Amino acid sequence: MKFVIKDHLEMIPDILTVIEKMTKDEDKLMRFDTVSTVGYLCTVFHQHENLRSYIHSFLLPAIIKALSDPAEQVIMRAQMVLTYIISKGVINNKTIEDIVCPALILAANSTDDLHVQNNIVTLVGKIVLKINDNVLCKTVLPFLINKSHSDCIYVRLAALLSFPELGHALDIDHKIKVLLPRYFEMCNDRVGTIRKTCADIITPLSVCCDDALRQGPITDAAGRLLSDSCKFVRQTALENLGPLITTYASPAVTSLVTTRTLILMMVSNFTDDLHYITMKCQTSQEYFKATELLMDREKPWSNETTMKNDNKFWVADYNVKTESEELYSTFAYWREPICDTKSSFSFENDCDDRESEVERLQSMIPNKLWYVPMNNNSNLNCTEMKKSEFEVKPILEEGNGDSKPSTELNGHDLVVPALLLDHYADMAGAFDDSDLASQCACMLPAVLVTIGPTHWPLLRHTYYVLASHRSWKVRRKAASYIHKLAIYIGEEATSRDLLPIFESLVLDLDEVRSGAIDNFAAFLKMLSVTVRSDLAPMMCRFLKTDYEWNWRFRQNFCEQLAESLHLFTPLDMYHHIHEVCLSLLMDRISSVRQSALSLVPELLVVLNKNLSLKRLMLNELVTRFGRADLWSRRQMFAQICSYILNYGDRCLSTIDFNNELMPCLLNLGSDRVPNVRLMVAKTLYTQVANNSVFMDLQNPQHNVLTETLTRLRRDEDRDVRYFADSNRGFGISAN
Repeated sequence: MKFVIKDHLEMIPDILTVIEKMTKDEDKLMRFDTVSTVGYLCTVFHQHENLRSYIHSFLLPAIIKALSDPAEQVIMRAQMVLTYIISKGVINNKTIEDIVCPALILAANSTDDLHVQNNIVTLVGKIVLKINDNVLCKTVLPFLINKSHSDCIYVRLAALLSFPELGHALDIDHKIKVLLPRYFEMCNDRVGTIRKTCADIITPLSVCCDDALRQGPITDAAGRLLSDSCKFVRQTALENLGPLITTYASPAVTSLVTTRTLILMMVSNFTDDLHYITMKCQTSQEYFKATELLMDREKPWSNETTMKNDNKFWVADYNVKTESEELYSTFAYWREPICDTKSSFSFENDCDDRESEVERLQSMIPNKLWYVPMNNNSNLNCTEMKKSEFEVKPILEEGNGDSKPSTELNGHDLVVPALLLDHYADMAGAFDDSDLASQCACMLPAVLVTIGPTHWPLLRHTYYVLASHRSWKVRRKAASYIHKLAIYIGEEATSRDLLPIFESLVLDLDEVRSGAIDNFAAFLKMLSVTVRSDLAPMMCRFLKTDYEWNWRFRQNFCEQLAESLHLFTPLDMYHHIHEVCLSLLMDRISSVRQSALSLVPELLVVLNKNLSLKRLMLNELVTRFGRADLWSRRQMFAQICSYILNYGDRCLSTIDFNNELMPCLLNLGSDRVPNVRLMVAKTLYTQVANNSVFMDLQNPQHNVLTETLTRLRRDEDRDVRYFADSNRGFGISAN
């Protein structure tokens, strides 16, 4: 259509005349289709500078008029069209303030159709951020507050869902005097669905409040919702408790900030440089996923990473553009998307009555919601712990520590109210609700960052409970970020509190062990040399899996082991770890063996500090691979030699290779298995034949080397000849 309009601009008035008649047609389906066409014409006219005047003079008034149409379908379509053209920027904020907003309010007040009112209130809530403060406070705020008193639950709920946007757009005075008091009233609404929605939006409301409001009324509201008489309200409040706690973070300590562009931002100084990590969260599940990465030292979300001008920060973006002037907004903003109102009305006044159906599966402990005590000392709350010496009895006896709390650990340092931390700790004990415990596990790193590493004892027992939860999914989640906790709480606390947990996790199911092994190297770096030496004998445990076909676990272990070999001493390496590496080299799965090849050079690099152990290692390679009965291991020896040569002198000097490994490698050049000869040919012609030291006439192995190269070029196997003939520039003739 846009090409027709472009070629027939003189016909625009006639087209609009026809459309005007169609908007007055008696057939509601015709009016319905006409409104859709008008919306499309708005986007087309917006692309042509000389046609934009028609949008304000004709098209937009036609859409506004449709908001008062007798047919509900037409009204709904007009709302959708209006939302669409606003999102596309077809009309500016001034037009929204002067024309759209008054028309929407008038349409809502002039109809008794509750469904229409509900949708108009929802639409008004979406555009509050595009309205200036004067219009917002005088027109929109009274309208939404008035609708929040409606007798219809649908209208009240739609008004309530606009509170996060209002909280961000309003000044502090209107927020304190009008918005928040009404929100606190709705937290005590007679309908459970309203209270449940209050629990859903408490996090974005908390973000746009200052510390005084957050520590006072917001905390009180959260406490009431967490102790609500309706189980569904309590459930929702607990699900949003983790995100709520993160809003208490002080930017001066943990630098948790959010922006009005709906971005969750984390600034953390776990390493020498700071990391800006941003992620756009569309659902609560994405929020939980984002918090898993908050403490990661790497840039986890995007390959399109840019540097700030001062070269001190990594900025990792997740399909968003961050406005630099909004990074440290006092009233920063983050919210979850508006809930589906239809799906939210599964219960109303009878919410409390329906609890009996669920309570058959879950018995509640008074004043300790969703909490199953693990032992006699498990029900310590945060208030008691601040006064005591943090004598928390862990689930695993090995994790008991006798550390004393810091003298600075007092109520003034704890930015999160103890009430919220107590309820959060109770979530970990929800053994009959693995989803709730899983959400608790997802949020634990973010909660720890919020309260700071000095308050780790407050969450230590919670982590013990999560790591020993009966659901393997919860345990896997707890295992997946144990290295992040270690980085944050430091070496001493890691050895005392996290090491026993880690040792138990590596004996768990393969699914749980995979979470611990994914960042095994990062965890080892946070341990002292002595502790790492004690861990060396347990490396063999990773070779045992529940199922032999779970070869990816062993492959992942190879990759992590390659990154951590330099952390061990030569004695630990030879007595405990080298046998693990050799076992991986002899694995039944080719992919595991290929991954294990990178372990050998790293082993030799460490053993360079002890030449006698290094020589023993080389002899073992020759015996167990170079002279093995299985041809696959002899072939593996040729590959090992290739990897060693690739590393250069840092791994093994040319002279040592020539004396220790070269004789066996040349001997394999006449092996009876073509695959072995093929790998020897590939290694010799890519790594040896172009090395002046090996090809020197003074080399004791020169004659044998030359004969082997010549024999391989004349080999009876075509593939062997191919690899032996791939490089011709070394002065070796086939004749």
